[in-house]
Amino acid sequence: MISPKIEQFLLEQEETFLTPADKLAVIIDSHNMDHAKLLLSHMSYSRVPVVTEDNRFVGTIGLNEIIQYQAENELSDEELYQDISLIAKRDVATVKENYELAEVLRKLIDESFLPVLGEDGEFLGIITRKSILKAFNALVHGFDIIEKNK
Repeated sequence: MISPKIEQFLLEQEETFLTPADKLAVIIDSHNMDHAKLLLSHMSYSRVPVVTEDNRFVGTIGLNEIIQYQAENELSDEELYQDISLIAKRDVATVKENYELAEVLRKLIDESFLPVLGEDGEFLGIITRKSILKAFNALVHGFDIIEKNK
């Protein structure tokens, strides 16, 4: 259980936690592996969400999975025509839009980001470990000052 005062302080910064889906790089599940490999090789992200055309969350993909699949199957870049959904990581930790802060903290220990899903599985965005750490940074550097001013 999170201390109520600490949880309240962190939740006051909650609007900075979510990076909305329309501000993110995503890969559509029907894109082929070659296309995804090209996109990922030009991004600074190690993993990105994979979604359907109608914005339903499928999983995540990283350049490592594509390269590993390509090597294991001895495929050239031209032979990477299969849909990315074939190798997308599906057993990904996620949270619903009405998440509990303790759940987010617990899951972000092992993940760099958590996909946030609506009630029907629609992809709403991500909560990054970085956004939570920024809130904790504010907490450890300003909590006493804020408490004194109350």
